[in-house]
Amino acid sequence: MAIRIHQIYYADAQRRDLDPAFIPYDNRVNPQPEWREYHVFRTEWLAGRCLSGDVTGFVSWKFGLKTRVPGRVVTTFIARHPGSDVYFVNPSRIEPRPFTSIWRQAEEHHPGILGLSQRIFDAVGVDVDLAGLEQPREQVLFCNYWAGSRRFWDAYMGFCEPVYHHILTGLDAADRRLIWSRADREIDSPYVPFIMERLFSTFLALRPDMRFVSLNAEAHAVRGWRRRLGQWRTAVERMMGTDPREAA
Repeated sequence: MAIRIHQIYYADAQRRDLDPAFIPYDNRVNPQPEWREYHVFRTEWLAGRCLSGDVTGFVSWKFGLKTRVPGRVVTTFIARHPGSDVYFVNPSRIEPRPFTSIWRQAEEHHPGILGLSQRIFDAVGVDVDLAGLEQPREQVLFCNYWAGSRRFWDAYMGFCEPVYHHILTGLDAADRRLIWSRADREIDSPYVPFIMERLFSTFLALRPDMRFVSLNAEAHAVRGWRRRLGQWRTAVERMMGTDPREAA
């Protein structure tokens, strides 16, 4: 199983934040920046570069900044869990309280997105009640920090493509104005990427046959902190002559 996780950058200054365990993905020339990672997903999948037998992913240059998880930890985690369809990492402390609904979380940050997304799903024939959708925390992902098998890629993109095409050509005038308007108080972005990044967890909820494994970034950070604390305590005990290993 080859693990190929690419890290997207779109400006020269971002290269210094790329993880050496990932493959740099040059996205400086991007004809569809408003679609964020989905443009990359679509380009690579249509080009046939999500291969059978591989685990393939495309993550943002902000991956390390948001998760505090080194790339080598991610690739090791994947290698230790062979046979899953998709692997993902949730950023640490992304919300002040846990959410089990990605769409209610979205509505708090991007008012109007819940109704807009429901109308899109209804139009493309996906039977889902977004307002009532509840998921276990380990199935919820707020960013495109995942890598999957060819089986996953084909099924996931088959789920996303009708949404993509409906956004481009099927919206009425009111929803077209809404979806391309600013969706967030802090981020200058339309609604499109906030809808597309939530398709991942929605897809998992609708496809229980998809085998997934999630790496908890916050738990990883806590384990790292405990390990460093233990190392610091051992060093102090050695300096004070109280380390039981030294006494032995």
